[in-house]
Amino acid sequence: MSNHFSGGDLKTAAKLVILEEYLDVYTTILDSNWEWGGLWYVDTHSGTGKTHIDEKGIDIDGSAIRAIEDYQESFDKFYLYELDEDHFHTLHETLAKRFDLTFDVGPVDTPDEDFLVARCDDPYIRIMQMDSNEGVSFLADHANNRAHWFTFIDPKGLTAKRSTLDTLLDRGNVDILLNYQTTGVMRSAAAEHAHGAVRRTMGDDDWPEAGSREEYVQIYKEKLEENKEIQPVLTKGLESPDDKRCRFDLIFACTNDGARSAMESIMDQDTLWEKAHDEFGQSGLGDFF
Repeated sequence: MSNHFSGGDLKTAAKLVILEEYLDVYTTILDSNWEWGGLWYVDTHSGTGKTHIDEKGIDIDGSAIRAIEDYQESFDKFYLYELDEDHFHTLHETLAKRFDLTFDVGPVDTPDEDFLVARCDDPYIRIMQMDSNEGVSFLADHANNRAHWFTFIDPKGLTAKRSTLDTLLDRGNVDILLNYQTTGVMRSAAAEHAHGAVRRTMGDDDWPEAGSREEYVQIYKEKLEENKEIQPVLTKGLESPDDKRCRFDLIFACTNDGARSAMESIMDQDTLWEKAHDEFGQSGLGDFF
């Protein structure tokens, strides 16, 4: 089993607090108002299950653990994707130990790809060791289209393709919280050899090669809002208090006005940093908000 992700910082803590706050709202709303095909939790970059916060010297629970631990009764299915094989094994082993679960782990052969799957049926969890761009697109095209998805897209680097996001938006019945790698996009846009990564992230060549962080986020937001059903798209910038050059933005899209209002409140509420401080014991987290 490999070590857990290292190098997480206070931005990671803030992001997870926002995620968990919204999952509470999402399951409350959808449990009462979605009767057609169940609720699914989809995590495109699940990692190892935990992240090591260097600034505190502690391991904190990641998105998959939080979703399963607190919302197991609300979600009918959990689909987790992790491309790195070592991280994949650490993830299913971590979940098995944490929740006393048994996973059946084995290969899946398809005409296009071979990958590993870890299966648990109670609760229903599928962990796929594969590129989530292909996996999520396949799931959207072939799985039950009546289920409502909460999809968390939290890539390391510029690995989340805009085409995958478009597939999710075209599918409908989905709320999406995406970690937009603002600093990474800017760096790649400035380096000609890395423009391909920006094209995959942005979707085309419509981006400034020497723009500000705000410009990149606004362009991405406007691209998403071309889908009239999800307007307005919400954004929240998170910067490192120690290095203002390091930033990502959380971008939220959904079709439900009540859910959107709830997320807007979560992103802006004055007490959010206090909740993060209570959990992670770091008063400096307030600098993010």
